[in-house]
Amino acid sequence: MRVKDIMSAPVYAITPGEPISRARNLMLRHRISRLLVILHDEPVGMLTESDIGHRLDQAEPQWRRRPIDQIPVQLVMTKSLISIYPDASLWQASELLLENDIGSLAVRDGGGGDLCGIITKRDMIEHFSRITSDIRASEIMSDFVATVHKHHSLSHILQMMWDEEVDRVVVLEYGGKPVGMITNSNLPFACTSSAPRKGRRVHELPVIAEDIMSTPLVTIADDGLATDAARMMVDARIASIVVVDNENDVVGILDQDSMLQAINNMGEES
Repeated sequence: MRVKDIMSAPVYAITPGEPISRARNLMLRHRISRLLVILHDEPVGMLTESDIGHRLDQAEPQWRRRPIDQIPVQLVMTKSLISIYPDASLWQASELLLENDIGSLAVRDGGGGDLCGIITKRDMIEHFSRITSDIRASEIMSDFVATVHKHHSLSHILQMMWDEEVDRVVVLEYGGKPVGMITNSNLPFACTSSAPRKGRRVHELPVIAEDIMSTPLVTIADDGLATDAARMMVDARIASIVVVDNENDVVGILDQDSMLQAINNMGEES
């Protein structure tokens, strides 16, 4: 199996000068999490949901105060773009994705030639979901899980994600049971798309975790098959699954990197 066999094509693209609001609308319309940034028919970067959420929070105050229909893509896009050959193995692709901590690779003839497509972590997981393996969730899960309470504020959530260097948090209710998840894909919905009106008399309540979390929460038992988890991730179009024990307590999390590491291990053993 080669990169060209599972890559995505055609590629959805946007230009550096277009507003983030258009990028967000494209992502929602086509149910994708990233856009290639093109300038004069040449790829110059990548824009992801993560870029929109995290980099706006880190931007200068004058940018954070602007509505997203006035902020250009070039302000938050990732400018480094890593490519791979169409005939490269999936093991090589997983190595590049893990080593560079990125979510996708541009597929180009000759490494820097014509753009053929894009291969993402999601493409790799979809492939993993179709193979036979006896790897259990507990074998590849991360046992560190960042959690917040359902009444925690958006600013608290963003600060935790930044401090813990994570792109998702599990939302707990009273009693410590998991009820939802917040990822970078939830964060653009918390952004305002228009400037505040002067003289507004309505008091706006702060955004809290339960306002933007994804529900219902998808979970898998710690002794479940990793390939089953991969299928659940593909079917539900999610990037992670919470691993629970027989009392429904959170014991770990399976994310895209967990699945890539499993592919990596299988490649090294073959």
